[in-house]
Amino acid sequence: MAGRTKSAEKTALDIYLERLQDHLAIETKAIETVLSELPFCERYGSVSAQMEQDLILRRKHVSDITALLSRHGRQTPAAHETVSSILSTVSSLLSTGEESNLLKNVLTDVSYRAHQIASLNMLAILADRLGFSSDLSLLERLRNEETASTDKLQQNLPVIVAQYLANH
Repeated sequence: MAGRTKSAEKTALDIYLERLQDHLAIETKAIETVLSELPFCERYGSVSAQMEQDLILRRKHVSDITALLSRHGRQTPAAHETVSSILSTVSSLLSTGEESNLLKNVLTDVSYRAHQIASLNMLAILADRLGFSSDLSLLERLRNEETASTDKLQQNLPVIVAQYLANH
């Protein structure tokens, strides 16, 4: 029984580290997407401001997740190595960078954020299960930041739609 528990802990650690890498890959893709969309959103003040804030948040999250991976002896994989089925699915939902798809892109961003919050929830559960209390507190902070950013986006939806309609 003791050998089985040790094996299960190793499996849980592997799963945890793989999910951290997936989360990092998706955050990295989100940064690329925000950078490509910013020029198209300049005339939408609230969208542009939200994207600028999100860019700062995403970069901080990449730094934090990279630090967690390093703490556990995992090197940050090169961008081409981090591509997974999850990344492909989420990145296919992310915007095309076209101004005419602004409302679709905002809705897609809401979906992306829901995925990230769920990912952080799962990572927090795994960190707790593995006894990584410092990881857990960091992951909870990241989740709270993501949730606050999502709430702000939801509150800005009426303004975003109004700005979009005024420009069309």
